[in-house]
Amino acid sequence: MVTEPLRAGVLVGATLLATAALAGCSGNPSTPAGSGSASATGSAGSTSASTSAAASSSASASSRSSAGSGSIASGSAATSIPAASWIRPSAIPLYAKYRWPSPASVAKSAKAPALSAVQDCQSTLSSADQAELGAFPAAQAELSPTSGGSGGRDDWAAEETVLATNDTSSGDIQGIYNLYTDLVADLGKCASTASGAKVSVAVNQGPEYAATITVPTSTGSTLTWHEYLAAPYGYLIELAVYVAPYSGDQPGAAWDGSSASTVLGALQSGPCSVTRLC
Repeated sequence: MVTEPLRAGVLVGATLLATAALAGCSGNPSTPAGSGSASATGSAGSTSASTSAAASSSASASSRSSAGSGSIASGSAATSIPAASWIRPSAIPLYAKYRWPSPASVAKSAKAPALSAVQDCQSTLSSADQAELGAFPAAQAELSPTSGGSGGRDDWAAEETVLATNDTSSGDIQGIYNLYTDLVADLGKCASTASGAKVSVAVNQGPEYAATITVPTSTGSTLTWHEYLAAPYGYLIELAVYVAPYSGDQPGAAWDGSSASTVLGALQSGPCSVTRLC
């Protein structure tokens, strides 16, 4: 697998695991019911979740399940996440080169999954956000090339993470959206939390966020990471497509220029087809 050598020890002062996943709903979905002014359209460095909403979501999340350690259940099927929720492999950037496998076919259930937005920016989640992350069914799909590459460090890799409330209670919908807005805020501060990081935002509107982030690594190379984060109704989705080639090497494939909005739309189309609410 490309993920182990690519992420293990890749960032300065940290040993990292492979992560990814995220993006958006078809068109421009409205803010989830009950979220009021909770929107990522403002400064990426600010969070829209109120103190009372965060406290409420933390309490409700803790009553359902305590936050986990970010582990993935080895070999277990992600049966709690509808298969239709996952992005089509052909919609993932660089598919023409790498022919990604279907995320639904390789996904594993996860408890409080480790997200790129947290790991690679070396962020610290609040207790409320940790509780939300561990409260709902979640799964991750790590993707390596099936053709066009060996899966080594010079090749791109991808990971999608799906977190689903599987219900429509206003508290759960609000809680998972608050988690999304806080993650967007953390991504906006990545340049200050991860030494030498640079962030170029492509989309930051409502429940859709996309950016290209570069971070120097401890081996002298650079991690280039395309982040797509979305919050269609009742879901949190992250897609990360990343590479950290050996120092002096170039990535095995040039970036294909995939439109961030198109990727975000593909990420959200599955969950929206399941809920029929966005």
